[in-house]
Amino acid sequence: MWTFEWYKLRNWKLQNKLIIIYIPLIVLPSVVSLIVLTNSYNQTSQKIIGHYSKTIINLTRDKIDTQVSDYNDLSLKVFTKTEISQLFEDIPKNQFERLSIQRKLDQYTRPIIGEIDINNIISCVFITKSGRFVVGSDNADYYNDYEQAFIDNIEKAKGAPIWFNPREFRVGSQKVQAFRLARVIKDNNFQPIGIAYLVINSRWLQNTLESAQIGSGVQLALRDSRNQVVVKKDMHSDKSSKDTLDIVAQSKENSWSVFASFSLDELYRTVNRMSSFAIGLIALCTVVGLVATYIFVIDLVIPIKHLRENMHQGIKGIRPHLMTKFKGAREIGELNDLFISVLYEIYNLVEEVKGNEKKKRKAELKLLQNQLSPHFLYNTLNSIRWMALIRKQDHIREMVDALTHLLTYSLRNTDELVLLKDELSVMQEYVKIQKVRYQNFQFTIHIEDDLENVEIFKFLLQPLIENALVHGLSSIDRPGEIKLFIKESNNQLLIQVSDNGTGIPDERLLSLQEMLAGKNEGNSIGLRSVQERIQMHYGSQYGLQILSMEGMGTTMEILIPLIRDVEVETVEESDDC
Repeated sequence: MWTFEWYKLRNWKLQNKLIIIYIPLIVLPSVVSLIVLTNSYNQTSQKIIGHYSKTIINLTRDKIDTQVSDYNDLSLKVFTKTEISQLFEDIPKNQFERLSIQRKLDQYTRPIIGEIDINNIISCVFITKSGRFVVGSDNADYYNDYEQAFIDNIEKAKGAPIWFNPREFRVGSQKVQAFRLARVIKDNNFQPIGIAYLVINSRWLQNTLESAQIGSGVQLALRDSRNQVVVKKDMHSDKSSKDTLDIVAQSKENSWSVFASFSLDELYRTVNRMSSFAIGLIALCTVVGLVATYIFVIDLVIPIKHLRENMHQGIKGIRPHLMTKFKGAREIGELNDLFISVLYEIYNLVEEVKGNEKKKRKAELKLLQNQLSPHFLYNTLNSIRWMALIRKQDHIREMVDALTHLLTYSLRNTDELVLLKDELSVMQEYVKIQKVRYQNFQFTIHIEDDLENVEIFKFLLQPLIENALVHGLSSIDRPGEIKLFIKESNNQLLIQVSDNGTGIPDERLLSLQEMLAGKNEGNSIGLRSVQERIQMHYGSQYGLQILSMEGMGTTMEILIPLIRDVEVETVEESDDC
């Protein structure tokens, strides 16, 4: 029963199936809208909170920067005061001189610093070659100023203020968290003579963070360049939040930064409820979409894939009866049947065109060969006439023998392609005939090894040698020379016929090149026939080229494929040839 119903479904029209496929698209826009609305609400709320919080954090940062700047200025006034630096020029010789230095330090320092107490500036410490002096309260451990790392960091600053993170010190009977603000002391010649530092209660910084009106559940801290907490605000939240909005404001006076982490749990409660609903709806739409996609795949995608494969096979020349037939949407099946029918028609037309082209090609080749025969026989008979006039009857037999060889070669074998060695042998006979008329020239052949048995067109070289004689050497008053070079180049056969004759003027050379390119008919029947025979048989990438310089000679090059041991297609001749 199920198979029958499914078969009926597969015969539905495509538009009916598309209705089922696109049902999920009615629900999906609602889901997308809900997600966009949720994200928009979330981002807007975060922007508002972030803007307000960043303002508070920046104000807090500015308060801290102001106080830090005041302390930096205060330390600069104390540690660069001339009267103070002059006290450390000499080493005290006794306890009396040491007490005198201490008394003067109190006299010069206290008016600048003001009140020195445990709640503000606890003490001012000087460490020089004259000794260690403290204005204010000292610590049992000397505020740890004997540590080498402490001294090295001050000296690296080269006079700039350097703040050390707060540490716990015992001042009297109390424990106090305090900063150490240190500088290098220099004399009047700006040479270092020691170090000095202020011991500052960190309570002022704690009060600044506590006074920030940012609400409860917020982590607020001051961090240094190594991201270590310098001072932090006490937390009032019982539990930490995984979703937070972090804001950082970099101090302008030193490497500190104010860090605040805001909990977004309250903001996300509504968002999470909306997100849960959206996820459920998306899951439902996904299931429906998968079912619809499955229908789409088996009824449309797979048949289209089969149709595409049939088209690729048709392009490759596979016969139509080998094409695949398949089931699927009715429209695609009909399209496949139509394609196969068209392919049958194309196949029949191609076979018919191939037969006609083959006949046409043979007729054109026959015509081209016949065009050469009268032209060649005329020149040969003219040479015999000259021989009879000039030489009487001495070389008539040789001329007749050569002519007989040429005619036999031309008429006996009707193949289009001949061995290169046979063609060269006939060209030797042709040159022998032409030497009767053009006596003062030499003909040499240079051929690479293993090329004598390659195949070329019959009488392919004769028009090139004839042009070299008639147009190149006939009017010169010096010994002429025609060289025939045959070699292999990139699995192709390169033939060059060069002469040392008069060359071709530029205008005439341009006309010949345009003729070979098919831009004009020209009047050189022999060269045009060679070009047409080559390109008709091998393609337009092969053919004849002419290179010449007036007064220097001419070179004609033929480039054809290198053919060995292939079947030679013969040209059928009529009985009346």
